[in-house]
Amino acid sequence: AAAGWPLSEVFDKKIAAALNLPALVDASDRAPSVLNGGLGKVSPIYWVACIGIAAAVDFYGISKSKSNDPAYFPGNLGFDPLGLYPKTEADQKNMQLAEIKNGRLAMIAIFAFAIQEFVSKAGVVDETPFFFFPLAQTLKMYTNSGYL
Repeated sequence: AAAGWPLSEVFDKKIAAALNLPALVDASDRAPSVLNGGLGKVSPIYWVACIGIAAAVDFYGISKSKSNDPAYFPGNLGFDPLGLYPKTEADQKNMQLAEIKNGRLAMIAIFAFAIQEFVSKAGVVDETPFFFFPLAQTLKMYTNSGYL
């Protein structure tokens, strides 16, 4: 999520133009959010699909929790198509802790992106382009805009 918000600001207009759809980002290249009023541009069908998918995953998780499976723990839905979940218990605990910490960090980052865009009235990719564009392109932008 934390990467998705700024990437949507970078690629939204290009993807929308390729699909002949209206762009969701505003004139300042800000992604739709509650704070900048852009959520009205997003189709209600998208929101229904998001809620439907989230509900399906949640109902599946509830059914797994009530199955009395000894291998079940909260968050373990048995979905690991690439086989990345470690085999040893110590490595599993380490990965679970890392996922919790990274998830929390991502939530803080998304909140910070939203507040930054609300305060500055500019897209986060425009505020910190060195995180989202190649270094040469960023230096060229700074050079041409008088920063360097």
